[in-house]
Amino acid sequence: MARRLRWLVVVAGIAVLALSFFPVSAQEGEKKVSIDEVPEKVKEAVLTEVGDGKLVDIGVFKQGEDTVYEIEMVVDNKEFDVLFDSEGTVLRKTFEGVKRTKKEKDAAAEKALEFQDSFDLENRELSSTGRNRFFILEPGYQLVLEGKEGEHTVKLEITVLDETKKIGKVETRVVEERESVDGELIEISRNFFAICKETKSVFYFGEEVDIYKDGKVIAHEGAWLAGEKNARAGMMMPGEPLIGARYYQEVAPDVAMDRAQIVSMNTILDTPAGTFSGCLMCQEENPLDKEKEFKIHAPGIGLIQDEDLLLVKHGFVKK
Repeated sequence: MARRLRWLVVVAGIAVLALSFFPVSAQEGEKKVSIDEVPEKVKEAVLTEVGDGKLVDIGVFKQGEDTVYEIEMVVDNKEFDVLFDSEGTVLRKTFEGVKRTKKEKDAAAEKALEFQDSFDLENRELSSTGRNRFFILEPGYQLVLEGKEGEHTVKLEITVLDETKKIGKVETRVVEERESVDGELIEISRNFFAICKETKSVFYFGEEVDIYKDGKVIAHEGAWLAGEKNARAGMMMPGEPLIGARYYQEVAPDVAMDRAQIVSMNTILDTPAGTFSGCLMCQEENPLDKEKEFKIHAPGIGLIQDEDLLLVKHGFVKK
């Protein structure tokens, strides 16, 4: 559902999501020691606990008035932390996970960077009406965004119509987008959505596109439907969005492959329609043309920024 008109490309203040993994900090006053530096009872208990596994390290620190010893070990390819008192009694044993090779860690990191493109829609109960925190799919709801792109004034009207369309076995809701530049209509798209009753995730089943020039339709670039020409439904908005989530919004090979990554869940934005906090920011990109853009969605409202366009009006319109 990406806008196709590109009058001006502005790259400023690009947000970058960095996923960082921080090691657990050591206990206050903890000192690393060797196996030969601990009391004999503790040494025997440690060696018994480790058995044929691998002792990674030992730390000693004070817990109140008592001296305790904590080891990290790998047994049967599993990582454990074990806490002993000064008599060698096990106070706590914690499973930390399966020890992975560098190859396995690299594969997991690569997997985390992949975009989800399959959503098990056959086993979901879908509806043509509903809403989640950042997307309203109810007839009559409308968002109006406006802004300047270069010297041109652009207006985008997004309206949930009192109209449905059957795509395969799914009844979808029609959402119309009307885009104009300097008051002249340049595009109308009819987008087809359905919402999962259980998770509230919103799925995108395709769009019909009419591109205008001088009041006449001249093209249908970007049109696609799930089930045709290997196209499949994508996810427009997760019901439970998480920072770092990556998903395809459109899965129409060689036609429309927009995908999104959630980069913030606490954005604040001033718009002509008001100031909104707790907003979701996502970076959208199209691997077919390498184009990237940011969009911001407000809770209880929906889309409030699309590139240079900002929300000027929202709510239900009269029939």
